[in-house]
Amino acid sequence: MKKVRCQARETKNVYRGIQMIGRMDELTELQASALKEIVNIGVGNAVTSLSKMIGKKISIEVPELKVEKIEKVPESAGGADTVVSGVIMYVEGDINGYIMMLLSRSTAEAICTIITGENSPDILNCMNQSLIEEVGHILAGSYVSSLSEFLGMNLKISPPMQTYDMLGAIMDHILIEMSRNVEYTLLFDTFFTIEGNRMEGILLTLFDSGSMQGILARIEAMV
Repeated sequence: MKKVRCQARETKNVYRGIQMIGRMDELTELQASALKEIVNIGVGNAVTSLSKMIGKKISIEVPELKVEKIEKVPESAGGADTVVSGVIMYVEGDINGYIMMLLSRSTAEAICTIITGENSPDILNCMNQSLIEEVGHILAGSYVSSLSEFLGMNLKISPPMQTYDMLGAIMDHILIEMSRNVEYTLLFDTFFTIEGNRMEGILLTLFDSGSMQGILARIEAMV
């Protein structure tokens, strides 16, 4: 799998230790609604932060939550051969796992062009790589902050790490690194609108079994 390097950063160990709960297809309507609400709150915070960072009007939509088998993610995102720019962050504290933001090449290029004004940007150079990482970090960081506040959990997020490859290769690598007994991920389609330009991405949340059970237990206790 191809990997992006900048200032000696490596992504080969980004996915190590990823595990997910194996019965997520049994989420109740209440649990799904609560998780969606957490994401919506986080998106609202992310819009404010991103708008300040780039000095442009921005909106982000997360229309629905999908509980998806991990091997189905490439199909949901346009196919295993789709080349994506992935921003990955580790979450630790009261729960542990990973958050990934996946952008198509055209979306990553459009974001760089809108923010920097550069035509035909090279999304693999250090400046644009850092820009994409920061967008992912703000989005994921806002989500984690909302998760922490909503559920009363102590959480922190790692610096962003990036990979650039075909989506199928990225997901295959995840499957190698994670427990094969755990099959599901939470997937949120994400739509960015910057200065009237609408672009699409995907936000994946990957928590280990104990962490996901802890989240759902907190949600049930709030009822």
